[in-house]
Parts: sequence; structure tokens; C-alpha cells
Amino acid sequence: MSRVMTRRRLLKAVAAGAGAAALAACQPQQVEVVREVEKIVEQTVVVEKVKEVVIIRMHSRLGDAQRTVYDGGIARMEAAHPEVKVNVEEFPAGSAEYGPKIAAMVAGGAVGDITWNAIGTGSFQFLAFNKALASLEEQVAADKSGFTLDEFFPTVVKGFRMGPSGQGSGDLYGLPTLTHGVQVCLWFNRDLIEGAGVEAPTDDWTRDQLFDMATKVTTEGVFGFLPATGDYSNHRNHTLAFGGEIISEDGTKATIADEPCRAAFQWVHDCFFKAKVAPTASQIQGNTDQMFLAGKLAAYQSGGWALVTMRNVIKDAFQWDMVPMPKGPAGLGSHVHADSFAVFSLSKNKPLAYELCKFLTDKEAGVGYASLMGLACRFDTFQDERITKDPLLLKIGETTEAAVEHRGSANLRKQELQTTVAAIMSPVWTGDTPLDDAFYAEATKTLQTFLDKPAG
Repeated sequence: MSRVMTRRRLLKAVAAGAGAAALAACQPQQVEVVREVEKIVEQTVVVEKVKEVVIIRMHSRLGDAQRTVYDGGIARMEAAHPEVKVNVEEFPAGSAEYGPKIAAMVAGGAVGDITWNAIGTGSFQFLAFNKALASLEEQVAADKSGFTLDEFFPTVVKGFRMGPSGQGSGDLYGLPTLTHGVQVCLWFNRDLIEGAGVEAPTDDWTRDQLFDMATKVTTEGVFGFLPATGDYSNHRNHTLAFGGEIISEDGTKATIADEPCRAAFQWVHDCFFKAKVAPTASQIQGNTDQMFLAGKLAAYQSGGWALVTMRNVIKDAFQWDMVPMPKGPAGLGSHVHADSFAVFSLSKNKPLAYELCKFLTDKEAGVGYASLMGLACRFDTFQDERITKDPLLLKIGETTEAAVEHRGSANLRKQELQTTVAAIMSPVWTGDTPLDDAFYAEATKTLQTFLDKPAG
């Protein structure tokens, strides 16, 4: 066979090769693809803005019933001044020891910016005398916020002044938070009294009417009336009602033996030992509140703070009520005690500390104090509808406003004055000492020895 390729064969061969090539071209091809993935990392930059905060240190009593009111004032302060943070530092000793404790902190340079203080306990007098407090005169004079001392009861503002002539004059060293007339209220069991067929006390009663009611109500196991005794302030309440003062106006002389004082103490003595309408210490079962709740005491003398007991303890056990303490020959007989917040002389933030004192004593704070027990010291507080709707709160406010100004010893030892008079009078109310000339001679001597002590 000839191997010579004919033209026909050549064409077939070419055609076959082309078809194979075409088939090959139609087959799937494997292609290696490399994908490059770009990762983008977002970096978060944290910028810290350091905010300057001014810490205001506030000293107050541990367990103070007004703490909720303080918290409201602090919140308003921090809202108005975002740069301020108020730290509250509470101390267990809230009365006699408070002033010396704070003064010791001042001496050690460890004191804060503002502090609670009170006239009644003597902490204000102690701190002001020992130069622990800063005068507020420049702050008040420069205040353009509309703040004015005219909103406060004048007798209260006067009590927080201290100058060369003593308390009640000179510069202002505290903004008042609350005030009360000392033992200015007569709380009574209306059901018990009227159930005995006796007229219940009214707002215009006299001490003679009170004595008569107590005598008629007193029976076996039930006493008609318990007068307040104890310290200097409680006894002054009685002497003022008879026109007497235990110490002279300048606070340097004992006048406890003056005739008006004798008449006042005799009236109280008659309650205990002549008419026997008042339980002595040995006859009190439990305490005053417990006897009142048990229906064994028809009426007793106290302050506005007893409203807390009435509403939270007595509740609706019986119909209770209150009138101002009946007047004596010279009138009501009440005098003011008050609390305040003051700026420390060592404070490095006096302008802001003063602002905090204002928030703790403004109208909203006043409504808070009044709502608790009627012890506010601002006129506008007793015009607020939250207070005017409660007749008892208004009545307490009226008695407080009517109270005369505080009187203390010239040596400013208020707490010691309290305890000195208590020690003098205590044997009388236990029945161990008669109210005779010998008693008054010794009482005058003891009290004068105290008044002759240097200021401290």
C-alpha cells in the first residue's frame, strides 16, 4: 500500500486534527486564582477629659432626723454647680460633745467646709467663740441672687450673731435651718379628758385653767398633766410665763431667787406635790410617751417634735390634739432654740461653702423642716400650700414666731448652764429639797459660781 497521502486523506487528517483541537478547547480549564484580602483595622482613640471637681466637706450629726432635707439641698447645690461634689461626714455625738469634737478637728487642721451647729446645745457658741467659724457678713452683702435675711425670723438670725459684746450682736456666723419655741406645746388626750366630763384645752387657756383641768382628770392610775423640767431652758420656759429670768440680761448674774422665778417654780411644785396631778420620776411607768399611749397621762408639755410621736406612734389609738402651752401671768413664756449651718474659718472653698449653706436653708429646705414637725424659721415656709394645709404645722410655726429670743450666760458655756440648773433643780422635783429660802440662797450661790467662770 502506498504511503503517499492523497489530497483527500490530507484534508481528512487536517479536519480530524481541527476537531480534536476544538474539543480540547471546550473542556473546562483549571485556573489558580490568588485573592488578596486587605484587612483594615480601625483604631479607637480614647480621649479622657479630666473634669475638675471641688469637694465640699459637710459635717453633721449621725442619725439627724433632718438628713432627708439635707440631701435635697445637696442635690440642688450639685445641680446648680456641676463642678461640686458634697461629701457628708456624720459624727455620733450630736449634742453636748459635738462642738468640742469639731473644735478639736479645727485645731488639728482636719476640719471640712461647713458644719451643723445649734444654740440649744451650745455647739454654736463654742465654735464661734473658738474662732472655728467664718463671718458671713461679706458673703451676704455681696450676694446678688436675691437672697435676704429678711425671710428668717429676726430672733433666730440674732441668735447666730457673735461679737465683742457676746452672742446676739456682731457678725453673722450661721444661716438658720430650723427653730422652735422651747417646750411651747401642750399635747393632750381629748378622748380621756372629755370622757371624764371635763372641758379640753383651747388655744387661749391660762395656766390656772390647765391646773384645774389636770386636777379634775387625775384619778387612781391616771395623771392629769406633766410639766417639763430638766435643764435651764425648760425651767426658763416656766419663769418667763411668770415674768422672771434665771440669769440677768447680760448673762453675768444669778436671778433665780427673784420673786417671779419663785412663783413659777411653786406652780410646777404644786403640780407634783400639792395637787399631785403630775407623776414624779419614780411614778413614771416606762416613759412619757408610753404613759400617754397607755391612757395614764392626760396631757404633757413638750415641743413641736412631739408631732412625730403623735403621728407615727399614737396614730389613731385615741383622739389626740395640741394647743400652745397655756399662758402664765406674763404670757406664753417660750423662747427660741435654733440650728444652723456655718462655714469653717479654715475652709478653702468659702464662696461655694456659703452657697451650700444657702441651699440647706432655702425655702424648699424650710418646707422640708416644717413638714417633719413644724420647726421652720422662714416666713415664706408658712405661706406655702404644702404647709398651710396642715393646721398643726401652722400652729407650731405661730408659737415659734411668738417666742422670745435666746438668753445664755456671758461666758458662752451653754451646755454647762443647762446641766448646772438641772443639778440645782433636780432635788426639788424628786421631793428631796423644799422650795424655801435656804434652797434659793444655795441655788443662787451655785449658779453664780458657774456664771463667774471665764468664757470658754
